[in-house]
Amino acid sequence: MMDENDRYQEYFDYFSDQLSMDLLKKDYPYDSEMLDNILELIVETVCTKRPLIRIGAEERPAEIVRSRFMKLNAEHIRYVMDCFKENTTKIRNIRQYMLTTIYNAPTTIDTYYDALVRHDMSHGYLEGGFKKLKMKREEGE
Repeated sequence: MMDENDRYQEYFDYFSDQLSMDLLKKDYPYDSEMLDNILELIVETVCTKRPLIRIGAEERPAEIVRSRFMKLNAEHIRYVMDCFKENTTKIRNIRQYMLTTIYNAPTTIDTYYDALVRHDMSHGYLEGGFKKLKMKREEGE
């Protein structure tokens, strides 16, 4: 039977690889400590023996939380990092905020990026890029 330290290390190695932590640390060189904290929080949560885990204002079965965390990838962590950087409100319980953000990442990431694209398109931010690309193509013909 695996002891707790072995189990923790096994999950730590799994998530370190699954989340491409080495690559994320290259992409976020000034946020290495934050990425380490995210990894530790994920592993601690997955390894918990408690039957329920508080996510936001709700107690959720640990198995459901564990299942969702097992599906995380590097793009979800990039999204979480972007959310942290954009937040300007005071956070009273940073651990709970991080846990909730990580838990919700798989279900909110697509809508978040879709909204950003819609915003950019409605303000013409992307249009200029498309016009430049079209002009370059026409010059090459």
